[in-house]
Amino acid sequence: MISHPLAFMRLPYEVLVALDSRMLHFWLQPVHYLIRIVHIMSMALFFGMDMLFDIGMLNRRMTGRLAPAAQLMVRPLHVSFAIAMVTGVVLFFYDPVHIGSRAYLTPKLLLIMLAMLNAWWCHRTVYLPVLRGHASPTLRGQIGASLSLCLWTGVMVASCLNSEGVPKVFLR
Repeated sequence: MISHPLAFMRLPYEVLVALDSRMLHFWLQPVHYLIRIVHIMSMALFFGMDMLFDIGMLNRRMTGRLAPAAQLMVRPLHVSFAIAMVTGVVLFFYDPVHIGSRAYLTPKLLLIMLAMLNAWWCHRTVYLPVLRGHASPTLRGQIGASLSLCLWTGVMVASCLNSEGVPKVFLR
């Protein structure tokens, strides 16, 4: 049997079983699909707005237009991120054994953590002056935006691989 290259990163089965609550599972079962839809829609909204902002940070010609657009996006960006996080945690606890056993969950969580650290660093050092319209994007801002694009794209790819898995043709 071929072992998955990321198998060493899986959460321990005993921990997943300890987190499993059948009562929560049965309570959420009638609305599970709605929670999943809200999670997917909020993640798509967040990723799209983040991508637009990051591309604007990378494009020097957007300097004058970035601040007004970014000011419109900040609140929906934060709200959609919060909804995606809350619904993601609820979906995990809906069936932790099944979700936690997937090979790409731990890399996805690691990428989310790195992306959040990058966002924290960028908000404190780079984005606030741009949001206020005081400065054009600097090299640090462009590095932060590039990292953001790469990390959040990685999160989306890991999410897709968690749902669908890697086709067997690529595992040879």
